[in-house]
Amino acid sequence: MLWWEGRPRERGRGVIVSMPSGGERTDVTPVDSNVRSRVHEYDGGSWTVFDDGTVAYVENIDQNIRLVAPDSSIRDLTVGDDSTRFGDLTPHGSYLLAVREVHGNDHVEPVNDIVAIDITSGEVSVVASGSDFYSSPRPSPDAGQIAYICWEHPDMPWDTTELRLVRWDDGAVGPDTSLLAGWSTQQPTWVGDDLVVITDPTGWWIPHRVDGPGCTTPLVDHNIEFGVPPWVFGSHTLVPMGDCLLAVAHVEGRERLVRIDDGQVEDLGCSRVAFDSISAAGDNRVIVAASSPTRPPEVVVLGPGGFEEIVVGVEAPLSGDDVSIAEHISFPSGERTAHALFYRPASSTVSAPDGDVPPLVVLGHGGPTGAASAGFAVAIQFWTQRGFAVVDVNYGGSTGYGTAYRHLLDGRWGIVDVEDCIAAAQHLAQSGLIDASRMAIKGGSAGGYTTLCALTFHDTFAAGVSRYGIGDLEALARDTHKFESRYLDRMIGPYPERRDLYRERSPINFTELLDTPMLVLQGSIDPIVPPNQAEAMVAALAERQVPYAYLLFEGESHGFRQGENITRAIEAEYVFLCRVFGVEPSGQPEALEIHNL
Repeated sequence: MLWWEGRPRERGRGVIVSMPSGGERTDVTPVDSNVRSRVHEYDGGSWTVFDDGTVAYVENIDQNIRLVAPDSSIRDLTVGDDSTRFGDLTPHGSYLLAVREVHGNDHVEPVNDIVAIDITSGEVSVVASGSDFYSSPRPSPDAGQIAYICWEHPDMPWDTTELRLVRWDDGAVGPDTSLLAGWSTQQPTWVGDDLVVITDPTGWWIPHRVDGPGCTTPLVDHNIEFGVPPWVFGSHTLVPMGDCLLAVAHVEGRERLVRIDDGQVEDLGCSRVAFDSISAAGDNRVIVAASSPTRPPEVVVLGPGGFEEIVVGVEAPLSGDDVSIAEHISFPSGERTAHALFYRPASSTVSAPDGDVPPLVVLGHGGPTGAASAGFAVAIQFWTQRGFAVVDVNYGGSTGYGTAYRHLLDGRWGIVDVEDCIAAAQHLAQSGLIDASRMAIKGGSAGGYTTLCALTFHDTFAAGVSRYGIGDLEALARDTHKFESRYLDRMIGPYPERRDLYRERSPINFTELLDTPMLVLQGSIDPIVPPNQAEAMVAALAERQVPYAYLLFEGESHGFRQGENITRAIEAEYVFLCRVFGVEPSGQPEALEIHNL
């Protein structure tokens, strides 16, 4: 049994871990390694294992692929610098399939394709090329075909993709066939000789059998979401299990493990409510990292009868009355209905600060096509342990509520998401569940943009926290990586043709409206939202004499991975909100310099 493990205490490096049945866990990759692919900048599919136990992984520092043999010997499969990157690794006999991304001149976009690498000679041959993006090369059981996904600018993989099938004969590539186009298709999976995908012609991401070009049969008749936005490679919410399929279904903000058999969907009654990518583990078993409302992620093995065997678990940091359980809520937002997960304060020792009703932290998730998770999250329990309520908003544009809901941000990013976050806070205030005078909003990346828009264009919140948030949409359109370089075409409009909308929706252009205290957190080497965006907003706050604090974390990228920085960031948030709300912080958090307060 093998899995990938992130280690914040080891500067955020990724490690492949092995634990044989009845044996002890050991690290497969070297102590100085960091398993991470930088294709698309978001990682995913950075390792895989062959039938003989050989592990292939991408080393972060140079983006080369290394092979670890069963005897623990290591050799380089590719040799070069990080201008050539690999991801979505998939074994295929004596070959390794991968998505390749080649960077060249700074003024030319990287080139993406699918390649097959001979694991003996290291020779690289191209399987598919010519499209802007590729993912999910999946060989058929007879090894004679490879299914894959491709798409073009300005689409993202959750908008419109194409499923194609290419002939393969031991290194020789034959003509390919377009099977599906016009929908968002993901996760090609071979079930015997059948090719199954998750796609959304019904308005929901559900499994379909591919019967031929342009022809599919839905395997379920339910308005349930089974797919996820493919921000990273290698996400699997659907795997074969014997004669049926095991899948993760999104139901009212929670993920449920289900069996799909002859059109029937059976909830397996698993206590977990949040699942990472699930993988086949042999003997009709699957392995998955999963969390429950009260326990953090654990490596779990599931058998045909729904049996759960915890391979690796950790001691739950909280128990009983100290854990806040997510409550799914729906509420009006203008003429629409929006959704969120609400967490009440939960502590056996701490009550709401200075009052009967608690202050509120509103969370805007990233993506913005992501979704709030009901699984145990230390970053949420941190607040509820200290007397704060939290609402994690699945604003319009989020995954889990169907295609139409996911497209609510089309042309309206910075409007719909902000309206829904405000509506969530007002709904809770009107229900008497939180203190309307002490409401804060925070988010990272796209959630940071939502935060900045809410604080600039509205006066609902008394404070805000932006983690690597987007303040200047024009700068984002001009200065970001290939994967997202046309993302805003759909959510804002084509640039520069609709420059007016970009300027109109950019908080940095309206700093004269900004008078709400703000904490800004930023990574120094973020390639997606560079530090200059955070620094421009900080300069505006300083000029306006608005209370603010700014922390720049050296060596951090888009999202913080190093343990000391993760801890420092959330403690700074806590100190900042306590100071703004006039609350005495509990414990002994590190001091924070707040300007203009």
